[in-house]
Formats: sequence, C-alpha cells, structure tokens
Amino acid sequence: MIHYIERAAENFSLHQLESSFEKLEMTPKVRTFIAYIDVIDTKESSHRVYLACEASLMQQISELFLGEVVSDEATLIDFSLELANMVIGSAKVLAEEENTHPFTIGTPIFEKFDHFDFPIDAQSALSINKHTAIIAIKEL
Repeated sequence: MIHYIERAAENFSLHQLESSFEKLEMTPKVRTFIAYIDVIDTKESSHRVYLACEASLMQQISELFLGEVVSDEATLIDFSLELANMVIGSAKVLAEEENTHPFTIGTPIFEKFDHFDFPIDAQSALSINKHTAIIAIKEL
C-alpha cells in the first residue's frame, strides 16, 4: 500500500506543486504537521496512514492554493488535512485502477505539529523542493 501513497505524493509534487522530489534514505528529525487517515483494505484489515509535512512545505501548498505568503497555524492544519485527503485519496484510485490492493478511506484527522514519533510498520520520506514529507503506515 505504501508504494501507492508514494506515487500519489510524487504525482502531487509534480503536477500540483510543479516541484522536484527525491526519495530520502534517512528520515530527518524535523517538526511536522501530522495528519492521518484510517483505511480498510479488501481483506478487512485496517491501517492508519500518516502524512507528515514540514511547516515550510505546508506553507508552500497554502500559498499555491490560497495565495497567502504567510498562513496562520489553523490554515496550515486545515491544509495538512486536505493534503492527506488528496494524496491518500489519489492512492486509493491508483490501487483501484491496478486492482491489486484496493482500499477504502476514512476521514482525515489532525494529530499534532511536532516530531513524528509514532510506532509504525512502514515509512517513506520524500524531499519535495528541499522540504520533508513523511509517509507512514501502522496496522491497527
């Protein structure tokens, strides 16, 4: 499942942000806006999918969509929820198109603005225009 979410995040980076990205070998220890969505696959197993982004990346997204050069924390929280919904929703469509691991998604929840320190089963980190984005999954 994580590879669909990586692809969706990469597509968002390329097509929405028109930004370069690279997969990171190590996940930097940075404060991030952390949102998650619970998903259920066709085998009825549940997973929590986290998307955590540095404030600078959330600000870049806010500026793109709202034209705000400086957004307040509430706006960045809202965008972290919307970004999780867009990326994980896009991953859902990719999985359905390939019919290899379809899943349904729940409602995005904002967790916190802090270091990503949750127990997880799989993780990936991307650098998008030199800003960190973390994708992580935990089976529930």
